[in-house]
Amino acid sequence: MNLIGKIFVVLIFVMSLVFMSFAVAVYGTHQNWKKKAEDLNTQLTDARKNLQTREEEKAKLEENIAKEAVAKREALAKLETEKAELQRQRDEMLKQRDDLMVKDKAAVAALDSAQQNLGKLTTEVEGLRGEIREAQADRDKHFEQVVKLTDQIHQAQGDLKRLDERNVQLAAQVAAGRKVLDAHGLTKDTPVDDIPPAIRGKVLAVNQDNMIEVSLGSDDGLRAGHTLEIFRASNYLGRLQVLRTETDRAVGKILPGFKKAAIQKGDDVATRFKVS
Repeated sequence: MNLIGKIFVVLIFVMSLVFMSFAVAVYGTHQNWKKKAEDLNTQLTDARKNLQTREEEKAKLEENIAKEAVAKREALAKLETEKAELQRQRDEMLKQRDDLMVKDKAAVAALDSAQQNLGKLTTEVEGLRGEIREAQADRDKHFEQVVKLTDQIHQAQGDLKRLDERNVQLAAQVAAGRKVLDAHGLTKDTPVDDIPPAIRGKVLAVNQDNMIEVSLGSDDGLRAGHTLEIFRASNYLGRLQVLRTETDRAVGKILPGFKKAAIQKGDDVATRFKVS
């Protein structure tokens, strides 16, 4: 390739770069006219809606203004009526004032006469006031006495009511106690020191000397001298007299005249024996 060919190749390359730059510049300045038209249509639609909203608000405002104008006219008419009524009342009051002035002159004359009588009545009133004060003092003294007596009466009535209630309670307790005594064949004069409480236990041990240990003690109310009945099921076995007690057990001897059968460990003991 000669020199001229090389020059043409370089020129072609340079022109290619220039045209490529122009193409890039044109592409960079290109706009999407369709999208822009759609955006303008959207803005136009929003503007129309906004205009319609403003026209509706304008119509409402004009309606409110018309209503307010009607209300103001009605209020003005009402005020005119009230003004006429007040004017009439003013005229009546002026007439009443004139009548009162005439009456006032007559009242002044009567007042002068009344003042003269007032001096006389004042002296009499002072005397009556003294008597009233004395009467009030006596009344207060009697009232205090009445209050004290009333309080005493109320207190006595309260005490009487409480005593009546206590009397009813005691009568009920006495009746219940008498019923218990009658059920056990006792009276109010019967000594109760030797009567054991209603308890029930077991025979813990028996020795050859007819000495028996039971599961009842002083914590159960049992003490020396009390007697216990011994039985097995419905069979009566004998009577035990307590000789010594501890908190949870006691030792006694079998009374010979009451022994009916041999007594074993595990038999029942109780203060009373009933055949079921």
